[in-house]
Amino acid sequence: MTSRRLTATQQGYAEQATRLVRAVIGAYLERNPDLMEVANRCDLTGAAEQAVCQAALTYNPGKAGISAYFTVAIRRAISKEIQARRNHERRMRVAWEIAKPHLNPHIERMKRRAVRAIKMLSPYDRQLLEDHLIEGVTLERLGLEQSLDGRTIRKRINKAIDRLREAEKDLP
Repeated sequence: MTSRRLTATQQGYAEQATRLVRAVIGAYLERNPDLMEVANRCDLTGAAEQAVCQAALTYNPGKAGISAYFTVAIRRAISKEIQARRNHERRMRVAWEIAKPHLNPHIERMKRRAVRAIKMLSPYDRQLLEDHLIEGVTLERLGLEQSLDGRTIRKRINKAIDRLREAEKDLP
């Protein structure tokens, strides 16, 4: 962890404090298990490391120990990151709820068109797309089942997707 703004001494403090990041995040989430789901969608480590660099600029070893001072900075950063994520998700939910009634007819029409286009594919293409894109079967496994290599399977999937696009274009 280096930054041009940090002196060598500050950089040393930041490097020592960086070792605390994982432990502080773990303890924070252990005390607040209800935040785990939101925390999994955040970059807590990045936010904490950034906070460590900021705190290193103002750290005074005569007033507080490294672990106490930087633990507070890390906790604050984690809390702010989680709160920012929650606020963002709340705004997105509200935006979706506002837009949903207007989009529903379009989404339903797109679904119907997609179903009709899929029905126009051959059974092989349909099964290949379903196995890989919906079921998540790997190219290697599909290749083994069909005695083909993964590259050939990838080409067949791409051709099936192209045929699907063409079928969708031909729909009224």
